[in-house]
Amino acid sequence: MRKMLTAPTLTVPDRQAGAALPRDAGEPVFAEPWQAHAFAVVMALYRDGHYNWAEWDDYLGYHIHSPGYFGGASVGGADGAETGETEADTTRANYSRFLADCEKDGARFYHLWLAAAEHLLDAKGLVPKAELEERVAAFAKAEREGPRFAAGQRVLVREIKREGHTHLPLYLRGETGEVESDRGLFVLPEALEHGHDHGAADTLQHVYCVRFTASEIWGGETAGGHSLNFNLWDYQLQPA
Repeated sequence: MRKMLTAPTLTVPDRQAGAALPRDAGEPVFAEPWQAHAFAVVMALYRDGHYNWAEWDDYLGYHIHSPGYFGGASVGGADGAETGETEADTTRANYSRFLADCEKDGARFYHLWLAAAEHLLDAKGLVPKAELEERVAAFAKAEREGPRFAAGQRVLVREIKREGHTHLPLYLRGETGEVESDRGLFVLPEALEHGHDHGAADTLQHVYCVRFTASEIWGGETAGGHSLNFNLWDYQLQPA
């Protein structure tokens, strides 16, 4: 595989309508958000000097050429699978099976990109394989268990002392609100840096958007119909 001594220059169009995505022939360059994240991680670590581009190229090439990737069989393969390619396509001088498969399934290319990144980060000691597997298992466990609260459920903000980076306004403590939505799983900063004794031992927690009416927070004298939404961590809430 040809070595690239420097990272390619990426031309990103000007932002339009607030947040334009890079596009290729009218379609987004990345079909899924995780593909963009994987791409960005590799580029950011390269620019920070954790490896040179030739090293990255070697690891990506290794995974591209590993047996079993891209699946299927070439024309006339032993498993009899049809690829949709004609004999003329596969015998032309500049034919590339890799490029042909990437064109059919761009997402699969980013699976290779991600696999190569995991392999390289393990080799460099940045994210050892054991640590990665532990994190994957933690996410799988949290996803199996699901969020503790559902939209429409009434919750009470716990009377707890604020620690570290997570924000909990004083005027919300002890107040009751309604869950608007589950915002997903996030890494709790305090679980990584500070010990907690209020049930936040795990590093992964759901964050909920909770709606409070103005009267619930400041009393009945406030104008009716007004409300405030706050994003709150799981450990900050309990069933009402």
